[in-house]
Order: sequence, then C-alpha cells, then structure tokens
Amino acid sequence: MKRIFEKIKEKGFRKSIRMISVKFKKRETKSVRRLSPKKQWIVEEILNSNYDTIVIFENHFGYYNIMMQRPQHMTRELSDEKTLVLYNSYYDIDYRNSDRITRLKNNYYILDMYYYREKILEMLKGKAVRKLLMVYSTDTVPFSRIKKYQNEGFYILYEYVDDMNPNLILPDKLGLITERHEFLLQSDRTLTVATATKLYENVLGKEPTAAVSLISNGAECAKFLADTQTQDLEYLSWLREDCIKVGYYGAMAAWIDYDLLKELAADRYLQIILIGVEHDGSLKESGILKLDNVRYFGKKPYDKLAGYTHFFDVCIIPFLINDITEATSPVKLFEYMSMGKPVVTTALPECKKYNLVSIAADKDEFKDKIYEAAAKGKEKGYIEALRLCAQENDWKAKAKELREYIKGVQ
Repeated sequence: MKRIFEKIKEKGFRKSIRMISVKFKKRETKSVRRLSPKKQWIVEEILNSNYDTIVIFENHFGYYNIMMQRPQHMTRELSDEKTLVLYNSYYDIDYRNSDRITRLKNNYYILDMYYYREKILEMLKGKAVRKLLMVYSTDTVPFSRIKKYQNEGFYILYEYVDDMNPNLILPDKLGLITERHEFLLQSDRTLTVATATKLYENVLGKEPTAAVSLISNGAECAKFLADTQTQDLEYLSWLREDCIKVGYYGAMAAWIDYDLLKELAADRYLQIILIGVEHDGSLKESGILKLDNVRYFGKKPYDKLAGYTHFFDVCIIPFLINDITEATSPVKLFEYMSMGKPVVTTALPECKKYNLVSIAADKDEFKDKIYEAAAKGKEKGYIEALRLCAQENDWKAKAKELREYIKGVQ
C-alpha cells in the first residue's frame, strides 16, 4: 500500500488515474458491451468498408507509448485497400479525442479495444472475410482472450520476435508467456512469423509441421534519409573534426558489450556516441560514462534519430553474443544502412547475412573494422549499395511478405 501511495505522489493525481485505468483494462476482467450511438456509428462505418482481410493486433504496450519498432511498422504497412488493421491501445497518448480511436491511414486504426471489442466481434460473426488475431510473443495477452477470438473463427498470427529468456521477460510473466508459446505452436490455427533464423529453427524443432515463415525486421527508409540533420547545439558542439564519430542508438541494456566500448574509447581518435533508453541500469553500472570521449545523449524521439545519425562516421551494434542476441534481428541495422552509413557489428547471426556489414570476431578486430569502415564510408558505390540493401528491407517489403503468407488462410 505504501508503494502505491508513493507512485501516486510521484505521478500526480491525474496521471495516477490514467495508470489505474490502463491496469484495469489490462486485467481483462470486463469489456464494454454497449457503445454510445456515436461510437457504434464509427465501428459500423469502419467494418462496412470493402476489404477481404481483417487483422486485430491485441497488445498491452500501445502505439506511441513505446519506441517505434516492429509492431507499429509491420501493422501499419500491412494495411492496404483490402486489409483492415486494428491496433489495440489503452494509452491516452494514442488518441486525439474522447472516442478513443485514431485513424493513421486508410484501413489502419488505433483504438481502445476495451470499448470496441464486443461490438467488433458481434459485427464480424458470419462475415465472409479472412480474420486474424495478431499476438506478440513477449506480450501478456492471455489465453482467455486468444481463445475468445479462436471461437469467433479467427486464426492467430503469432509474431515470434525474441528468445524466451528471463532476462527479457519479467519473472512473474515468464510462465504465462512460455505456456502460451507452447500452446500456439501446437495449434493448427496458428500462423507463426519468426524474425530470426534461430527462432525459425526453434519452431520447427518443437513442431516440425507448424506453419511458420521467416520475416526479419526492416526499416522505414523514408524516415532515415542521408540529408537529415539535427540542430541540437549541445550534441554538435561535442563532436570533434579530428575524430571518427562512432555511434550507437537503441536500448542501453545488459546485452551491450560495455567492455568492448571501453576498449574503443581507449583510442583517443574515436568518439563514442550513445543514444537511447536506459533499459536496466547497466549503462551507469558499466562506468563507461566517466570516459572523456564517450557521451550519452539520452533518449531521442524516433523521428529525430536520423538527424543525430547523420553525424556518425561509423554505426555500431556492440552486442554480446548470447541466447538473446543470437535471436535478434536489429531494426537499427537497416536504418543505419538507409542513411548510407557503414556498419560494424559483433558476430550476430542476423547481421552476418549481409556482406556489406563488417563483422568483428573480437575487440581488436572491432576497432580495426571501424577504421576500415570509416574509409569505405566515403566511397559512393558502397554508400549506394547500403541504401539499396535498406530499400530491399523496407517495412513495405516485409509487410508484402506477410500479406502473401496470410493469404493461405481461407
């Protein structure tokens, strides 16, 4: 009880009420069965449109409430003139009015399914349309919700995106998520999408006859253009002309090789730029922020990242090699490429697939690869090849793969 009062004091009354509302909806003990006339009219207008596929993405993390990653990009690009996508969110930040529904593009809506779910399922009964429920492997949408959709004739589109690892999933959620994972892989009404080869092989190792497709992560290339520049004076004033600017953005987490970063920082001709969310306290604990040529600039909005990356000479993905990272398809890889930036990574399986990426086997080689990449980054042909590779892995291309995959559902 004391902890609850401390949270309320920290957040303030209004934010606390919103937090409690979200937690109540996530418990999923209740949903609204009768809508106001206006909300009912909105649903009818959406569902009476001409389409042949509906995808409902049930999740607990919202649209703008987290970093822009695979869920938002893939669902947005999946929608087209024949595919309706409804993205569930319980968070106020995702809505522009009290109807709690936001249209982002044709046939793509963010909506609070707490209010709209029952009406939508009622209207879809008997409708001759391909129906899929999308579920994210590390989210906590429960069995009861999934079975409800299955009973209404939905197939499950299961996005298997990360290793089932206690370092990624809260201990009190791990059992639920693992049990649900096993259930979905065994179901003949599940279409699994694996984002990495290791995950793909895990599926077939457990269920050799499972329906599974390998569709890696991608990039929104239109948001990562080479000429985009930040005007952040604090950032710009720190950069030195006589150094190679070595940049990373993303989660600052335990899977980063901080010892590797320290080795790089020992070279006074390398400036290490870090941008992103402090995920677990590992950044501060590493001691790397005490070094003169390392600077952490905090979290930046998604649509501002390209402006900072513009000034990177070399982009890096300095991950440790472990169960988590071996199953990781880094979104940033293709975003870096989209800007024509050379990339140096540790020996990540999903990065080794691209011969344009410099792969380092150890710390010494990593530093050597940075110097080589900085030189290659000035070659016009190499820069164009990077951009072409990014375009081939744009989220539009990934959504096209997914659209073809789900056509098998009748």
